[in-house]
Amino acid sequence: MTFSTDFSYAYGKPTVSGTIKTDAEDFKVFELPDYSLSGSGEHVYLKVRKTNANTGWVASQLADFAGTSHKDIGFAGRKDRYAITEQWFSCYLPGEQGPNWEMLEIEGVELLEVTRHARKLRKGDLAGNMFELTLRQVSSEPADHKVLESCLHQLRDNGVPNYFGEQRFGRENGNLEYADKLLKGCKSIRHNRDIYLSAARAYMFNHFLSSKISEDGWLGISDDESGPMYGMSRDPRPGEDNLPEECEHWCAGLQERRVKSGSRNLKLKPQDLRWRFEGECLILTFSLTSGSFATSVLREMMDYKESEH
Repeated sequence: MTFSTDFSYAYGKPTVSGTIKTDAEDFKVFELPDYSLSGSGEHVYLKVRKTNANTGWVASQLADFAGTSHKDIGFAGRKDRYAITEQWFSCYLPGEQGPNWEMLEIEGVELLEVTRHARKLRKGDLAGNMFELTLRQVSSEPADHKVLESCLHQLRDNGVPNYFGEQRFGRENGNLEYADKLLKGCKSIRHNRDIYLSAARAYMFNHFLSSKISEDGWLGISDDESGPMYGMSRDPRPGEDNLPEECEHWCAGLQERRVKSGSRNLKLKPQDLRWRFEGECLILTFSLTSGSFATSVLREMMDYKESEH
């Protein structure tokens, strides 16, 4: 099965190139919580700084250290592995002092803060994320800097398509391959079902948005317009008949698995966008709402490649 991730651009395909994630310090992510912690309750909250560490792996290490089930560990969202990220985890430890957290030793993880709260931290429990990104091997030609400056002003004023990042689809679109089998009735897939279903819905949304840009133009889409996250619905959802042929049985498969339908904003506006050039490097800082992807901002301004790890 072939999957196309050549989605439409808002401002045309970028002409300036660069490299991301050459080092972990080039991609920094900081969670922006939308809650305040009470300091008491059945859940221990742990703020950590992780470097080149997978969120799910860190969660399992915390569960092992606390001697609790992996299901009792919560986090607001999965963060990039090849990066430095600061995020919160929760650990269900009712009526217990718990382990001595100062003794926690996980490779690539630094414990920053420990407190308690009344409920588990769940996916999406954050206002957004703040990013500090360094793009390397960027042209130092004044003309290219002018092109980037112009594009950055457009991004700040008119936003970018709120695409799901390609990392959602897995290496070489592997998550989509499994999603296709799952949604066509394969019963042998027992693990990571939620990840595969999420990848399928992201792919379908991206194609809906890409077609919308091609038909209406970027400026023809209003700031508050939303698109379908396909799932259970009595009536066909917008764009369902125009999805690519590889998605032919996916809507029916989502219905059969009783996946709830939803919606997602079509436009994404980076907040507090700032930038500066340092030789062949471009340093960016900005904030995004929960569930949005920094790579969706980068793809609109630069033909970037990710450094191999």
